[in-house]
Amino acid sequence: MAINNKSASALILGLIVTVMLIAQACASDNSNPSIAGGVPFFYYNDLNAAANWYENKIGLKKVTEEEWVVIFELTDTSYLGLVNASGGSLKPTGGKGAVLSIETAELEAWYEKLKDVDGINMIHGIEEGADGMIDEFRMTDPGGYIIEFFRWRSHREEASKYAK
Repeated sequence: MAINNKSASALILGLIVTVMLIAQACASDNSNPSIAGGVPFFYYNDLNAAANWYENKIGLKKVTEEEWVVIFELTDTSYLGLVNASGGSLKPTGGKGAVLSIETAELEAWYEKLKDVDGINMIHGIEEGADGMIDEFRMTDPGGYIIEFFRWRSHREEASKYAK
């Protein structure tokens, strides 16, 4: 049975993630299996344009690039995967139904960095969101996904459940 490069890459990526999750689960002493991190996958008709936007407009670090997927590091354990719609298991849809929320203590610094960058489509500047639990600003990426940078508001008691 012949395996093409795309299938081999997907298999290797899947094995790496599986091994990481098993290792974390074995090392954990709490009653739930541990989670090593997260990788939401967004699907694009133009993967190159989306990858260029995240790398060169937002400034994320690219950690994997294959013909069908590009993965960017958000934190040491969290990533964002961009998938070529022609090769992925899902297809882009209108209305998206997904938001990438990036928590940061340096909300104003991120806003100043991104607000005037050519190709960044800001939805709004820094404002209160989530019924007063956060301060946020939002933009859309080349595929229409909403990207939100936010900071928890410490004066809201319920926000302390989520803030680090």
